[in-house]
Amino acid sequence: MKIKSIRRSVITNEDLFLFEQMQEGDTKALDLFFKKYYQKLCRFGVLFESNSHIIEEKVDDVFITLWSNRSQLNKIKNPKSYIYAILKNDLLRVKNNYQIRPLQNEDYLNSYSLYPSIEEEIIANEQKEINKNVIKNVLESIPKRTRQIFEMSRIDGFKYKEISELLDITPKTVENHIGLALRHISANVNKLK
Repeated sequence: MKIKSIRRSVITNEDLFLFEQMQEGDTKALDLFFKKYYQKLCRFGVLFESNSHIIEEKVDDVFITLWSNRSQLNKIKNPKSYIYAILKNDLLRVKNNYQIRPLQNEDYLNSYSLYPSIEEEIIANEQKEINKNVIKNVLESIPKRTRQIFEMSRIDGFKYKEISELLDITPKTVENHIGLALRHISANVNKLK
C-alpha cells in the first residue's frame, strides 16, 4: 500500500513539474504530458461519447487549452484530475441530451500490442498476444460501465474517490463496480484459455 502511494506521489510530482515547465513555455514538457495522457484520455472519453473522432478532437482541445492557459497552471494542484475534468465537461457540452451509448470502436485496446524486435522474442510475444486476447475477451464480456470504471482504476491509476467525483457516483458504487469486475475476471479467465 505504501509503495502505491509513493508511486502516485511521484506521478503527481512529475505532472506538477511538467506543468511548471509548460508555464515557462517549454513545448517539450507539453509533448511529454501529451504522450503520457493522450491514450488514457481517449479511453476515458468513451464514457461520454461513442464517436472516436469527437473524442480525439476534444482530447486535442484539452492540450490546446493547457497551452493557451499555461500562465495559470501554477494554480492546479492535481494535473491529472484537472485534464480529465476538462475533457468530461467538454464532452458533456457536446451532447445536450447526454447518454452513454454502446462502445463502437475499441481500437485503443489494439494500440497496446507489442511486436517482436528480435527473433528470440517471437514465441514470447505470441504468448503475450494470446494472453492479451484472453484478457480482451474477458473485459468485453464485463458490462460497459463496470469495465470503464475498472480501467480507470487499474489502468489509469485513479483512486476510488477521484473516479466517483469524475463520474458523479459514490465511492461505494465505484468499489462495487471494481468488485464485480474482479469477480467476473477471475470466473472467466480460465474458461477463455
